[in-house]
Amino acid sequence: MQYNLKGTGVDLTVEVRGYIEKKLNGLDELIHDEAARTDVELAYLESEEKTYRAELMLHDGFVLRSVARGESLHEAFDKALRELFNELTRAKDKKRSLVRRGATRAKEFMRGWRRSV
Repeated sequence: MQYNLKGTGVDLTVEVRGYIEKKLNGLDELIHDEAARTDVELAYLESEEKTYRAELMLHDGFVLRSVARGESLHEAFDKALRELFNELTRAKDKKRSLVRRGATRAKEFMRGWRRSV
């Protein structure tokens, strides 16, 4: 999986890059597509109570987006990543459920319990 990092008002140090890379490797377990791309934007918001904002966008045939704020850079990124994981698992569960319902209907049709699929 590829990823793009962007910092607005934040220095992307080696430590921050390493932390983000380590956390994004967990997404590889759920996404098996090498062409998938994740855009990470980290920003420091001075005007809004001096907080950090993290925005993650996953492009994998569909687009999933999560935004979170936190007192520290790591907290904001962790919240956004947790939200992205939840959206990704929800999308995969929805797809799996749709396939299972379709298979059940086809099986019922073949057994003669339904008149149409």
